[in-house]
Amino acid sequence: MTEFKIGDTVQVTSGAMAHSVGTVVYLYEETGKYLVRTGVGAQDYYSPDEIELFKP
Repeated sequence: MTEFKIGDTVQVTSGAMAHSVGTVVYLYEETGKYLVRTGVGAQDYYSPDEIELFKP
């Protein structure tokens, strides 16, 4: 399992937002999911297997 840090730029790898790039803004420790902001007002929680570090 990859650990991400707040501020990491990540790419969503599955679901409706697949291929979107965003920033990790929060870790919800109870569920182990990361809150990723992909745009102004667009954000969602993703498990570590649904995101990967962005490599431009």
